[in-house]
Amino acid sequence: MKKTLLILTLIIFISALYSYSILEKEIGNIIGNFDPHSAAMGSAVGAGGFRLLDSMVNPANITGLKNGFGFQGTSSFLIDSDNRSLSMYNSFEAYSGEAVYASNVNIFSDFAGGIYYKKTISDYQLAAALQYRPQVSFKADYFEQVRNDRNSDDNGYPPKIAQNSIESKGGINAFAFQTAFKYKNIASIGLEIAQLIGDSEMERSVIWTPEAIDAINDTVLYNHINTLERKFSAIQFKIGANVYISQRFDFGFSFTPKVEHVVTGNASQYFLEAPKVEPDSTDNINWVNVEDAVFVYTKYDSSGTAIDSLTYADYILPMNARIGFSYKPRNIMRTVMNCDVEYVKWSDTNPLYDDIINYYIGVEHILKNSIPFRFGFNYTTSYGLYEDSGFVFANEITTPTFTAGTGFTILDKFTFDISLEYSNRQYEALDLFGDSYYWDDNHAYDDLWENSYYIDENGGIQDRGWENPDTINETFINLKSAISFTW
Repeated sequence: MKKTLLILTLIIFISALYSYSILEKEIGNIIGNFDPHSAAMGSAVGAGGFRLLDSMVNPANITGLKNGFGFQGTSSFLIDSDNRSLSMYNSFEAYSGEAVYASNVNIFSDFAGGIYYKKTISDYQLAAALQYRPQVSFKADYFEQVRNDRNSDDNGYPPKIAQNSIESKGGINAFAFQTAFKYKNIASIGLEIAQLIGDSEMERSVIWTPEAIDAINDTVLYNHINTLERKFSAIQFKIGANVYISQRFDFGFSFTPKVEHVVTGNASQYFLEAPKVEPDSTDNINWVNVEDAVFVYTKYDSSGTAIDSLTYADYILPMNARIGFSYKPRNIMRTVMNCDVEYVKWSDTNPLYDDIINYYIGVEHILKNSIPFRFGFNYTTSYGLYEDSGFVFANEITTPTFTAGTGFTILDKFTFDISLEYSNRQYEALDLFGDSYYWDDNHAYDDLWENSYYIDENGGIQDRGWENPDTINETFINLKSAISFTW
């Protein structure tokens, strides 16, 4: 018994890690579900949950828990592999394949937990719960090396001339209170009130290497560092309901209105003489309020002057509504089939976005030895913003996810759940760091480059455009685990 508990404890602590894509560094990655039981079923839990954190989707689900007090602690382990590549062509200008020029694998950590109490009084079941959970994550990490081709003709390894990085930290957490009641076996309704609070810090830097400093000789190189710090605060409401149509069929509904956050913070820009990388009071630092820290412009007048923009001071979580169905077929062994459809009004956050529909489906089947086998699938959509020749457009990015998991109960008090999710998405984007930064119009940086083909016909290095964009291939592997306890 002690060995079993030790193994469960180690799994929980080891799996308290997860990471997110660099694509969401500004807008954040919205966490829709943090429970491994429902995650294993494709996060299809709009109707009738079995664990406390299922109520993150529908607060009415807490009426389905056992009577008395209960607790759930959950953690997540997610590996994000970001591979960026370029199309390569041979001497006949025929496509010959993709060349990966940057590959990032990152790991971060977080957790969620909650307690509840449920009591049955005559025909009524009353329940209340408190939760702490991550709601939005801004965590991301990207690292890229810039190299010239010196020594490559002699089978030597080209030296680094600069190191590019984007590091984003922080998130928005929810401190949520939920209450729900159920009448007989007819219907239940629930309400959630959550205080959303958090912060984010992003740093974008280009740091010259000692090799670049030595190659330039008397020319001064400046490291480039941008920072953005924001704090968020808002109140979120959510309502939900479950209708028990029959012993085998349930219907669920949940609705979350648009949430506008109060955002404060500032942004800064440093130009530090290399090799210095830490600013101090003697450096020339440009500080601006977060209201002036523009992300991208969305409208221009006839003269090319920006008349509207998306700023870091605006942060909105979109309205979403979900309906779900749960069906229990007449099997000898218990089987549950869930299906959810979710409407997300992304146009609340940006006029360039379209409203979308996400799909979730999952199955749980109890095997002969009482061990459940769960599997599922979901299909979700997000957006990325891009600018080209003064025009900003939104790119719709879809993410299919395959899920599986299991669980078991010890002494009728402890329940352990585990799930594994695999996602893959592909999209196109421009360089996170343009090539023109590594070129000087006065040809002071000539010695950084070995061969003349780095220089275009105008005597400089130009940034790549959409004629040859980056191909992004991103893979997510997410392991969630949780321990629930009732008494």
